[in-house]
Amino acid sequence: MGYIAFQKGGYRHAGFTCKDLYNHIDRYRRSKLKNGDANAAINYLIGKSNNDLLFFGKYIFTSDEGLEHIFWADGQSIIDYHCFGDIVAFDSTYKKNKYNKLLVIFSGCNHHGQTVIFGSGLLSDETTETYKWLLETFVEAIGGKSPKAVINDRDLAMRDAIKNVLPDATHWLCEWHLQRNACENIKNPNFLRDFKGLIYDNNDHIDFDRRWVAILDKHNLVGSTWMEKTYETRAMWSHCFLRDKFFGYIRTTSQCEGINSLIRFYINHRNTLIDFMHNLDRALKEYRNNELIADFESQCSEPVMITLLEVYERSASCYFTQNIFKKIRNEIQRAGALNIKVLSTTLDKVEFSVTRASCLNHVVFPVVMFSVP
Repeated sequence: MGYIAFQKGGYRHAGFTCKDLYNHIDRYRRSKLKNGDANAAINYLIGKSNNDLLFFGKYIFTSDEGLEHIFWADGQSIIDYHCFGDIVAFDSTYKKNKYNKLLVIFSGCNHHGQTVIFGSGLLSDETTETYKWLLETFVEAIGGKSPKAVINDRDLAMRDAIKNVLPDATHWLCEWHLQRNACENIKNPNFLRDFKGLIYDNNDHIDFDRRWVAILDKHNLVGSTWMEKTYETRAMWSHCFLRDKFFGYIRTTSQCEGINSLIRFYINHRNTLIDFMHNLDRALKEYRNNELIADFESQCSEPVMITLLEVYERSASCYFTQNIFKKIRNEIQRAGALNIKVLSTTLDKVEFSVTRASCLNHVVFPVVMFSVP
């Protein structure tokens, strides 16, 4: 600053303060770092594509040659999608890098009930056009095979983009995000318990509306803007409206929670783009290592039979991986805890009652056979 003031004939002739000069230098350094970092990130993707024939990467620049959006998926992610990509979840809640770019991760569920990553994107904004670009790029990356269902949060821009790019996919709102929004907007733990009942119960539409009105009255929420908007999207989050749709294991809320937890562990707001991508790759490797461990356990160990319906249990153990088998076994165990009593039999109909037994060890299973002409 002293040199510049000397050249201008004194500080009063410089036209700016010392702080102005420092701010200008800082902005210049940041712009140089940002452009260099973007080039490093692109070179990183180019290097990955040289070693992976299935690797897909795409990016666009702003008018001033800054990196605007970027998407990438390696070969294993694309293969995983073709195996497990009927249901895709994607979330945009992370802003964990130095330039505050939005991270979007496309994920699904594998044959062990574990999370698999199908692709990642970094976006500069959250407009409908940006999400359309991202979804179109994702569909391009996976060879044009659109998912049957999409799960994400209730962002309006996302919803419009999904309608445009994936019109045939069923859109399910992530239950984890929905419950988190409920906690933020309706600060009442008793309400959340009642609200969960509306999400998970397989009641019919009439019963849903009856219970909705009862909850509004019970918690003094008549006229709540958040409740009104949530009711308008009920067909996208309540099980009673979506029970005929297949969502696999992802219809539970653990998917979004697990990704949030892992991202927080590997990534922080000080990461440059290249650091960010390296760290995200480490998180991806952890997911894949978990799958390798689960594969080994399923192939090299045999589960213990614990229910009274051992024939069904053992048959299921031959077809499912261990993680999924445990869930099937729970269903078998619950079925074994039912008492079935035949009430009447006709030529084309058998009427029976089903009651829950009080003790698993004393359950009787009558066999009912019938034919319909």
